[in-house]
Amino acid sequence: MTSHAVEAAHARSVDNADSLDPGVPYRWLVLLGVPFVVGGALFAAGISTGQMWLLGPASVFGPGAMILGFTYLALTSDTNRYQ
Repeated sequence: MTSHAVEAAHARSVDNADSLDPGVPYRWLVLLGVPFVVGGALFAAGISTGQMWLLGPASVFGPGAMILGFTYLALTSDTNRYQ
């Protein structure tokens, strides 16, 4: 009997996985997409203008911010929550 209860709970959690928090994909998109675009724009500006000092902010606001974003998202994710 307990295996049926576990299977039913798993089916409910799988069915409702997308409706739990609709803002989660946008949180990932903002926290990882914005640094990607900003870092890429600064890198492109540095290469195209020849102003190599722009590569410093490109590395801070690009990969540096993405590392912090990944760390924040990993620490705040709730993937093992039981419904």
